[in-house]
Amino acid sequence: MFTGIVKEVGKVDKVTGNNAFIKLGIKSFEIFKDAEVSDSIGINGACLTLIEINKDVMFFEAIASTLKHTNIKRLKKGHLVNLEPALTMDGKFGGHFVLGHVDAELKLNKILNKKDFWELEVDLPNKFRKYVLNNGSITIDGLSLTIKKVLSRSLTVHIVPYTYKSTTLSYKKTGDWLNIEFDYLLKHNAEIRK
Repeated sequence: MFTGIVKEVGKVDKVTGNNAFIKLGIKSFEIFKDAEVSDSIGINGACLTLIEINKDVMFFEAIASTLKHTNIKRLKKGHLVNLEPALTMDGKFGGHFVLGHVDAELKLNKILNKKDFWELEVDLPNKFRKYVLNNGSITIDGLSLTIKKVLSRSLTVHIVPYTYKSTTLSYKKTGDWLNIEFDYLLKHNAEIRK
């Protein structure tokens, strides 16, 4: 389990494999110091298992089902990723409950500088509308964010300067694909109402 509070931006050091299986090496400057093999680490919001550490590079494997639903398949050497270690029992709980189970890969429609904050507009296919509401929680590329508006075919979130500058959001552009995990509590309630 995670909180959606990104601890570090890592850099992809190595990617090998194909569309059914990849091995991913990510250079870390902080998280690797406390990490151990078998730890769960959120990479752009997708929970992956740490399988090897070589100096400051952490290695992970991703199989077809993970690749199909996440932007992990789009990573190349040099790309930046949001990293978060799993929540510990004595850790601070900010953000919201994040499982690391990405629901969809959705497109960034636009990112606007609103002077004091940034606004992201993200595509929202109709089949996911039941999982969102104004002022509800959402995880975008591993970040716990608050939905500001649910529009007819999209949703918007506002990003404070600190979050924008200390995560991968400052590198995003229109058309990029984002990992989305909808709020577990909203998903659970939507399933109960069926």
